[in-house]
Amino acid sequence: MNVCNYCGVELDAEMNYCPLCGHKSNTPVVTGIKETKTEAYDFDELTHFQKRKLVWELAAIVLVSGVVASFIIDLFINKQVTWSKYTITIGLVLLINTSLIIFMQKRFFLLLSGCFISTSLLLVLLDLFNLNLDWGLSLGIPIIFFLYLVLCFLSILIRKSRQKGINIIAYSLTAAGILCLCIEGIISLHMYNLLKFQWSVIVLVSVLPVSAILLYIHYRLKRVTNLKKFFHI
Repeated sequence: MNVCNYCGVELDAEMNYCPLCGHKSNTPVVTGIKETKTEAYDFDELTHFQKRKLVWELAAIVLVSGVVASFIIDLFINKQVTWSKYTITIGLVLLINTSLIIFMQKRFFLLLSGCFISTSLLLVLLDLFNLNLDWGLSLGIPIIFFLYLVLCFLSILIRKSRQKGINIIAYSLTAAGILCLCIEGIISLHMYNLLKFQWSVIVLVSVLPVSAILLYIHYRLKRVTNLKKFFHI
């Protein structure tokens, strides 16, 4: 295990900076009267994991501070928890989603599943606060489900693409059109108890030709690596 040359703190294998004194772990020990010039804490020299951890710590501080502040203000003014339950719930869900996004990047399925569960729980809790379970269960959660489902299929399609270029734009436009179709279907079932498609069909029909043109350009010109030269830009 690495040890800091300045303060003697034990360092993990991926640590290149001491968390206590801020010196680099490979900085030589100070000898004699003259001291070598120490290097300041540099964000650019941190490892990818250290950068993610630092971003998470900053986000956690901001969210937890907001949650605690709203709770104290609400308790001080109203002598009980009233409006702060909304900010507390939203803040905690944002903290969960932030943690998942930062630390679960390589486990995309777990990332989407965790975000879906936490967001669905948020909608249910908001309905419970309003003493009405109609909106979240019948409208909010189904929309969130299809949103994450479309994102899941889109990410799989992008990962399996050997060449990534303007075909990603085409896939995203098509996914957006399909998502609009799902949203209108859920809303029509919720309001009229009937599947009825209007504006979403227009959106889907509009994006499909554009996606088809982009895909044609991408695969037709797959050997042309520099599109700027091809279009004389």
